[in-house]
Amino acid sequence: MPPILTKTERMFIEDWFKVIEGKMSLLEFYTKWGSTRKGTRFAEDLEKLENGEIDIEEFRRKWSRKADWKGRIRKLRHDIRKKYELAKEELELIKKFLELERQP
Repeated sequence: MPPILTKTERMFIEDWFKVIEGKMSLLEFYTKWGSTRKGTRFAEDLEKLENGEIDIEEFRRKWSRKADWKGRIRKLRHDIRKKYELAKEELELIKKFLELERQP
């Protein structure tokens, strides 16, 4: 039987547990999983901003309009939640089937 989660979704969840347990920083998590825009990630541009490599206007122009830096994270969360709901429904169906006195 194929797994419910894709490899990417599993890694995403495992990495979030690492953040919760203090084994990975929030910045590392967002660097790995945040959306990319014009070849760079939000965290990379945030670091450039702090180092003075780009100015605040360039940063805002790049990250505050169309591209939401959490877009990829939001999509992964949505997909995982949807799979969970579908799996719950299927498990209920299986449970009802297994509880029947008469089965094929």
